[in-house]
Amino acid sequence: MMMHKTKIALLWPRHGGLTTSVNDLVLGLDKSRFDIMCIYLRGPRADQDLFEKAGHEVVYLTDKDRPGLFSLPALFRLVRLLKQHRVDILHCHTHTPTFYGALATTLAGTPVMLSHVHGLGRTRNMKRRLGNLMIFRRAAKVICVAEAVRQDVMKTNWRVDPGKLLVLENSVDYERFAGVAISGPEAKGRLGLHADDFVFGAVGRLAPTKGLPYLLEAFGIVKQQVPSAQLVLLGDGPSKTDLEQQAMQMPCRQAIHFLGHRPGIAELFRGLDVFALSSVAEGMPRALLEAMAGGLPCIATDVGGIPEVLGQSDSEFLVPARDAAALAQKMIQIARMSDQERAAIGAKAQQRIRQCYSHDMVREKLRAIYESEIEEARRRRRDPA
Repeated sequence: MMMHKTKIALLWPRHGGLTTSVNDLVLGLDKSRFDIMCIYLRGPRADQDLFEKAGHEVVYLTDKDRPGLFSLPALFRLVRLLKQHRVDILHCHTHTPTFYGALATTLAGTPVMLSHVHGLGRTRNMKRRLGNLMIFRRAAKVICVAEAVRQDVMKTNWRVDPGKLLVLENSVDYERFAGVAISGPEAKGRLGLHADDFVFGAVGRLAPTKGLPYLLEAFGIVKQQVPSAQLVLLGDGPSKTDLEQQAMQMPCRQAIHFLGHRPGIAELFRGLDVFALSSVAEGMPRALLEAMAGGLPCIATDVGGIPEVLGQSDSEFLVPARDAAALAQKMIQIARMSDQERAAIGAKAQQRIRQCYSHDMVREKLRAIYESEIEEARRRRRDPA
């Protein structure tokens, strides 16, 4: 007899929004046991979608880039989809999709709704708290990307059931970053730098939460002590102009490089000597996971889920947020280490990612969540009391 596949629908705000590892995890699930589809609240439709390329159905509830504060047509279309496809689990990401999901799964009779929280401070105001009262009551589980996020949800929401809050860490394609064959000097050449430069790097969105003004200030101190130091910022974002203006006022401006988005980030990591993360708020940053998977020694701020990623053994490389002097001190300390000492730190970081944050490891956790929740839903149907 053919085994019934568990039908899972992911609900996202829009294509190309939040960068996350969940899509990679879901697409790697056993196709004989799980049937996957992806739903976006709004368009515009993407020319190429990861799910469509993998042979899964993708639906946009509205072609509008912004459907307004609330869209009844989008809600009713979601209800129809859940019924037509007999969805077992609706896995909702971020607040707005979860709000739609809570209503739609109630109307459609969908057995399981999961709410996924990707960062800190998501319960920002009274309106959000009131909404979460309804959402969290409907959700079978609230999945948090770090223990720090789980604690934040507990502290900022009334009467939330702690038993509903689970941690499913962000993850990384370990082999992609660990198996890079390019040499350090060659990668530095791709960055426009010299083989004997000592390169600090930051990768990610240039946004206020990344605390990059403090990294620039810290680098100004470092450059005085480490003449060969260079700072590379890979990424783009709303803070770029302000950061460039700050850099232009610094004596070391020629050593600060805004390189924007670059393809082949796994190879470019090899051109860095140290990864520096100066965030003032984080859930669980994927860039840090990627840098560690690439074998880089990392210095990072003590916020959100970052201490969980580094672990106890690398806690000496945590610094307070918004403290440029402390960040500079650690940057100088690690620059003055021998190559062998830095390589040992990087190897330890790489091993931690392989054991705790690789796609293979975290995918098993997600599979167990899906199977446990659908089995619990079936048990409730058999025994309503």
